[in-house]
Amino acid sequence: MFKKSVSYLLCAAMVSASLAGCGASKADSGAGAGTTAAGSLATAAGSAAGGAEAKTEAAAAAPDRKIKIMFDCPKVNDPVWLIAKEGFEAAGKDLGFEAVWTGADDHSVEKTVEAIENTIAAAPDGIVCCPFSPTAFTNVLGKAQDSGIVVTTVCVDADSEDQRTAFVGMDPYACGRSQMEAIVEKLGKDKKVVMGVLMSNIDAANQISQLEGAEAYMKENGIEYEIVDKQADNADPVQSLDKVTTMIKANPDINAIFSGESGGTPGVGKALEELGVTDQVVAVCMDDTDMNLDAVRKGQVYAVAAQDFFEMGYLGAELCYKAILGEEVPSSVDSGVTIVTAENVDTYEHDSDYPEVDAAR
Repeated sequence: MFKKSVSYLLCAAMVSASLAGCGASKADSGAGAGTTAAGSLATAAGSAAGGAEAKTEAAAAAPDRKIKIMFDCPKVNDPVWLIAKEGFEAAGKDLGFEAVWTGADDHSVEKTVEAIENTIAAAPDGIVCCPFSPTAFTNVLGKAQDSGIVVTTVCVDADSEDQRTAFVGMDPYACGRSQMEAIVEKLGKDKKVVMGVLMSNIDAANQISQLEGAEAYMKENGIEYEIVDKQADNADPVQSLDKVTTMIKANPDINAIFSGESGGTPGVGKALEELGVTDQVVAVCMDDTDMNLDAVRKGQVYAVAAQDFFEMGYLGAELCYKAILGEEVPSSVDSGVTIVTAENVDTYEHDSDYPEVDAAR
């Protein structure tokens, strides 16, 4: 059975090892299960009509030549990033700029930095990127700005605000609170939470912030808890299958799995299913890829915290475009998360504070 699962998950790893738990800033609280915790530092417009109006105004301000914006993705064929690609290309169509999708193929820092270096050499007007290990991107982002290229970041912010013009992504601290709230509500507030933690990398700053938010929620609400194990799975479902299986066999009292990343979700679900503990262990993971939503439908994992990658792609590009035109843009936009369970998996919708984003979906 284990060999069969590994075969299945090797296929999943080729298309599903994704970046998750994105974001940068802390907030005081998160959204409850089944709700959207979205907001922005800009004033939201009103309706889809307002979105069309915003598109028209931006397009009218365009210069005679065609603006070129390149999106440097950490993993160009990853399912969640392909959702961002849809948003990015929709913005290009709506606003009239040339949208070029590029990036790394393996979600490594080295290849993503190299991709941005290559983009700088191509001399676009703007770059949208995800500096998922912020300090490792400091030099290349500085080089882009020194070259006169407008930089906006999505999903994970730069190490400091002066390294980019704008950021679009969720608040990882608030996301962690929302994930933990879902776990506690499912287990019951009087039950001790015995938790195993999965991260793509143990030192991933955004996922550390998620876990901090989760622990803050439990402390503030008087929930007794114990983190008995913490493992890195490189956002790989094959590794997450192995890590969760080993984790639970070594700690049979575990009743919760908290995951700060997305790609390993199918492996988490498979491990719980094979161990026969899907009714005993509440797993809350990240992101609404088709495979992850399928794990929720099957009851393998209880919930996923779904980021709005379409908004990241669209709005990251729109803010970049407007900044190129010399318009003032917000420094940061919280794209929010939605907690998706079996109850709302087929009915939930992402809802942006920017009507042009929802009009383009």
